Amino acid sequence: MSEKKHELLLIAAALLISVCTILYTVFDSPKYNNLKAVPITAKTLLSESATVNTEKININTADISQLTELEEIGEKKALAIIEYREKNGNFRIPEEITNVNGISEGILRKNIDRITTGDF
Repeated sequence: MSEKKHELLLIAAALLISVCTILYTVFDSPKYNNLKAVPITAKTLLSESATVNTEKININTADISQLTELEEIGEKKALAIIEYREKNGNFRIPEEITNVNGISEGILRKNIDRITTGDF
C-alpha cells in the first residue's frame, strides 16, 4: 500500500473513531438518556405479574361467568356447555367437554388443569 493511501486510511479511521466518540457522549447524556434504574425485588415481580387464577371450575355446576374464565371460552361456548349438560346430564370426566360443539382438544389441553367435574 502506498504511503499516501496509508495516511488517508489512518485519517479516515481517526475521523470515524472521533465521530463515534462524540455521538456516544451526546446520546449517553441525561438529556437523551432518561432511563432510570429500578430495583427488582420478589415483591415487585409478584405485584406486577399477571394474576393467574388457579381455582378449579366445576363444569357441572359453573355458570356462564365462571365458564368464561377458562381460556378460549366465551359466552357462546359457555352456553353450549350448559345446554349440553342440561340435555345429557353431568360430565363424568373433564375430557367429556370435547363432546360439546365448539370445544376442541386444543381448548381442553389449555384448560385441563383448571376444570373439574366435582369428583375428587
